[in-house]
Amino acid sequence: MSVFNALTTAVSGINAQSTAFTNLSNNIANSQTVGYKADTTAFQDFVAGSLVGSTASADVSDSVSAVTVQHVDNQGTPTSSSNSLASAISGNGLFVVSKPTGATNSSTTQFQDRNYFTRNGEFSKNSQGYLVNTSGYYLNGYMVDPATGQLGNSLSAINVDNVDYRPPQTSAITLTATVGKIPADTSKYEAESYTTAPATVYDANATAHHVALTWNQSETNPLVWTVSAYDTDGKNTINLADNTYNVTFNSNGTLADVTDSSGKSIGSTTSGAAVTLPITASYDATSTQTMTLSLGTIGGTSGTIMTSSTGTASKSAASGLVLTTDTTTGAKTLTQSDAQIGTTTGSNQSYMTAPTTVSGVPVSMLWTQTSASPPRWDVSAVNMSDGSALSGKTSITFNADGTANGAPTSIATTINGTAYTISLPAMNNSKSPLLSTSSTLGTDTTALTSDSVNAGSYEGVQIQSDGSVTAQFSNGASQLVGKIALANFNNVNGLNAVDGQAYTATVASGNPTIGVAGANGTGTLSVGYTESSTTNLTSDLSALIVAQEAYSANTKVITTADTLLQATIAMKQ
Repeated sequence: MSVFNALTTAVSGINAQSTAFTNLSNNIANSQTVGYKADTTAFQDFVAGSLVGSTASADVSDSVSAVTVQHVDNQGTPTSSSNSLASAISGNGLFVVSKPTGATNSSTTQFQDRNYFTRNGEFSKNSQGYLVNTSGYYLNGYMVDPATGQLGNSLSAINVDNVDYRPPQTSAITLTATVGKIPADTSKYEAESYTTAPATVYDANATAHHVALTWNQSETNPLVWTVSAYDTDGKNTINLADNTYNVTFNSNGTLADVTDSSGKSIGSTTSGAAVTLPITASYDATSTQTMTLSLGTIGGTSGTIMTSSTGTASKSAASGLVLTTDTTTGAKTLTQSDAQIGTTTGSNQSYMTAPTTVSGVPVSMLWTQTSASPPRWDVSAVNMSDGSALSGKTSITFNADGTANGAPTSIATTINGTAYTISLPAMNNSKSPLLSTSSTLGTDTTALTSDSVNAGSYEGVQIQSDGSVTAQFSNGASQLVGKIALANFNNVNGLNAVDGQAYTATVASGNPTIGVAGANGTGTLSVGYTESSTTNLTSDLSALIVAQEAYSANTKVITTADTLLQATIAMKQ
């Protein structure tokens, strides 16, 4: 009966308009929700059957159905935010986020074993250092390995809690010193030497090393010096042979010329030209680091210079060994001069004498602190050409006043087949304590400096437009902590919507392609912005009126059908 068909169709119309009303209501309610994607409603007609053989459609029962259509690919307007960690995606990507399992304590968070995706980039740092958006989803990305400083390739929740400062690799060291005096009579003078205090340098793994320079004046020309860089840790990472240069000064004490150990000129001799020397360090068979040593400029009055015979030269931070031969016995003795090697209050200290060539081998005495309380040090002779030990280690304990406590006065060594006795500084001489009771040795630690900043306290975190998450430190440095991951889909509108403006992958959407910002068409980030809802209040309010009228019209059809049915029943009575 056609009246029943009309009644069924009207009911389906009410249901369809109810779906449209629900979608419009949800859009309007989320008009201010960050990252919300407004849905639309599509209607489709259903025909239950038709008369067989009829030349025209003779519908048995018609109905309508409403289908919710997602528009995840619609781009919301970026809106400025006071939250410096807020980020809006300019492109097709979605943030990859995780949800906690609920098994969370004050120190750790456990996450569900699945990825969620969202455009809600209103992130902030929680008490555990994770970046969490306003819907409670944790931002995922690729973290930097603290040990190597390299960006990882496994996805995890980004954590920026108390990031340790990682000193950058040193690229340059600079010397500012007066290495010696120009004698009043250049035909009669005693050759001088000058050794800097060590400067701290860092390799690519942020491991600290210590480099110093030793200067030795020519015995035939007071304006010519040999400068060598060496590793004061005794590990031979900076090989003397590879890092030795000849420096010539002008008669007024300014730099004139530099050559390498083979006599080849290094750089320009033009007045004002920068004097920079390559210093190469080798940490293993495959890892090398080249730094530039800046001495100043040709003809310059600052940087590395000589002074007149009446001037004051820089004081050496370390001296070499002095060789003496007993004319009666022929015994050879290497003597380390009295010099303070450290402080009574310090820890993890080390000291190395300037290299002295003995039987063709550059020899230094390496002192290494092994205990802070009581102060105890090991001392041994080191071959500076390859870092090998030339003697066993002798352990020396010091008193509170810096004097040695019953220590040996000498150690024996053999260098290229020749026996030597190394005479240590006066071990029991209270007038010449080897350890200073002050907090510093009083040596000039500013003469040789590096471009590395070795300390900084963590102050906060920033997000860059390429998705880089960087830690900020009190020394003005920034350091990569991780990179935000973004995902893209073949059919982003096929995602399954879940609570909190988030989605999960489905068969319809396809598997996600996940990478860093900019990869796979994901786009870049607008930092300090959030993506506004795509709800269009004007069009939705108009559509709401249409839905209301259509709903009312369908109810009118039902009441009319009811009246017709009542009339039909009454006709039989």
